[in-house]
Amino acid sequence: MITLRCEGCELLLAPAAGGTVRALRLRGEDLLRPAPAGNDDPLASAAFPLVPFSGRIDRGRFRFRDEAVTLAPNFPPEAHAIHGQGWQRAWTVERADATSADLVYRHDGADWPWRYRATQAFRLRPDGLELGLALANESDRPMPAGLGWHPYFPRADATLTAAVRRIWPSGETTLVDPPRAPKTEEALHAPRPVDALALDHCFDADAAGATIHWPRRGLRLRLTGDAVLRFLIVYTPPGQDFFCVEPVSHAPDAVHSPLPAAETGLRMLEPGETLRAGLRLVVQAQPGGGSKP
Repeated sequence: MITLRCEGCELLLAPAAGGTVRALRLRGEDLLRPAPAGNDDPLASAAFPLVPFSGRIDRGRFRFRDEAVTLAPNFPPEAHAIHGQGWQRAWTVERADATSADLVYRHDGADWPWRYRATQAFRLRPDGLELGLALANESDRPMPAGLGWHPYFPRADATLTAAVRRIWPSGETTLVDPPRAPKTEEALHAPRPVDALALDHCFDADAAGATIHWPRRGLRLRLTGDAVLRFLIVYTPPGQDFFCVEPVSHAPDAVHSPLPAAETGLRMLEPGETLRAGLRLVVQAQPGGGSKP
């Protein structure tokens, strides 16, 4: 476990448990859902990395430049491959100090037939967190690539606002249908109570821009990302105490999409090439709330 502190902000990291975040707090207030003590499952964490792709690949099979690729299902009982390898592997600490840490994962080509190097650069600030993500192709041939981050937010009385344009809905016979305009119940341009949403979809978004507000706690969190993170996964499972707003670089199952890469966001990394992205979580205390001074 690594603990970073910057004035009133605290970040707990678990490199060996998928390079996950265990908790992010501001003056004792949880900004992410904290991981339960003693539970190293990344799905119970506060956040985990998505490399070298985000979301599901249908049945874990696809073709890339005449190469047949088969990935093992990694989210039973589903038959699909999801979120790459990084979230289920140990990461190493490349560097750390009181307020920052760099984590590294090197993939040897097993279960994903390309070697790559992934990094997470955490920088804690008095008002939140900056995270840099990088994915480098260390194999000898081009590699399809994407990355992102999977945070879990406390639900409570949260509202969500996001500058979304199109939605990539789940399909009846495929994982995802072609993108379309959001319906009224899917729109997020004005603040929407999370409890009123029933979403498990990807959106085109403006630089992963989203605002989460917890009125009773008097906290407002702004999530922004670099231009490469132009998709936002929003997951609001009913009856749970969390929801997810995930900035990612490509649409779901992009390796199977008939749409061009300019539409899906899927990148083709040449040997030695690196895909980079940055995101920021900035929190403000709002007047009249219950947040601690």
